[in-house]
Amino acid sequence: MRMRARPTLLVLGMILGSPPAWAQETKIRGFADIDVTASDAPRTAWAFGLGQFDTFITSKLAERWSFLSEAVFEFDNDFVVDVERLMVTYRGSERFEVSAGKHHTPFGYWNTAYHHGTLLQPTIDRPLMFKFEDDGGPLPVHTTGVMIAGRNLTSLHLGYDVMIGNGIGSTPISDNDPAKSVTIALHSQVTSVLRLGASYYHDRISAGTAALSGGTSSLVESLGRAMYGGFVAYLGPRYEAIGEYQRVTDKGATAGRRGSDLYYVYGGLRLGDFTPYAEFNDLRFAAGDPYFDTGNRRLGVVGARYDFASTTALKAEYHRARSANGPWVNEGALQLAVGF
Repeated sequence: MRMRARPTLLVLGMILGSPPAWAQETKIRGFADIDVTASDAPRTAWAFGLGQFDTFITSKLAERWSFLSEAVFEFDNDFVVDVERLMVTYRGSERFEVSAGKHHTPFGYWNTAYHHGTLLQPTIDRPLMFKFEDDGGPLPVHTTGVMIAGRNLTSLHLGYDVMIGNGIGSTPISDNDPAKSVTIALHSQVTSVLRLGASYYHDRISAGTAALSGGTSSLVESLGRAMYGGFVAYLGPRYEAIGEYQRVTDKGATAGRRGSDLYYVYGGLRLGDFTPYAEFNDLRFAAGDPYFDTGNRRLGVVGARYDFASTTALKAEYHRARSANGPWVNEGALQLAVGF
């Protein structure tokens, strides 16, 4: 009787107890930061604050299928939860993969290299041009759609990203315009520390879409949007340097063609675990652009970062900022960023 039971038990063990060949793996990580800020702007008191609490989940679904999500808890009059990224990916090879869901739009360097955990980025805040949409950012840094990507092509180590998705003014579950946004990016990992890239973005912004200035301001006519940009990123063992530029052109039947220039440059010097750095941001919006009609913005940053470990960093910064034709404002910030 035992001899007859053994094959049955063996089969049941293989079905119920043995993992499949792809062996699903789910990993949960998180990021958080605590801040102190001060400003000489009128009616502004120095204060403590909580940054984004970021939950980052990845899972291997099958041999070539994977899942990624990034949900952020943040305070905006009350605590809210934003699903910042959620994607399912089929990876045929290093040179070809397809991913569907909500992504960081694949233009530029910062927007694809640094996501929502502030520990990962060299400064306290993102550059002005890549601030998130709900923080008043001028660009569509998130897109919900389908992306095809590949890496390490030819001896130049080329990579590409091609994405079709919902456009400006849409939500993660709907779009206000049947025309979809298109993003095309090409980049080269020239050396292990030097990366170059260029991108193109095209969209149609529907009439009624809220303008960047917010409030009750909205577009009275649709606009054609085209963006051309490029970046250089050098992250060596001693020196850090990143520069990015985007030329944004909006065209309307009555507004005409309006071109805006957005850029920033960052540089840092690594002295062991201590890194002093500086950054300059300049957003020059075209006069009369009905979407960007908020005035130019400038921001200078001088700061320093100390990495206690790969999971803990302390950053201190001085800012000098100006919006539109307003006065220059001096700001100070301190941030403790952690990952776990």
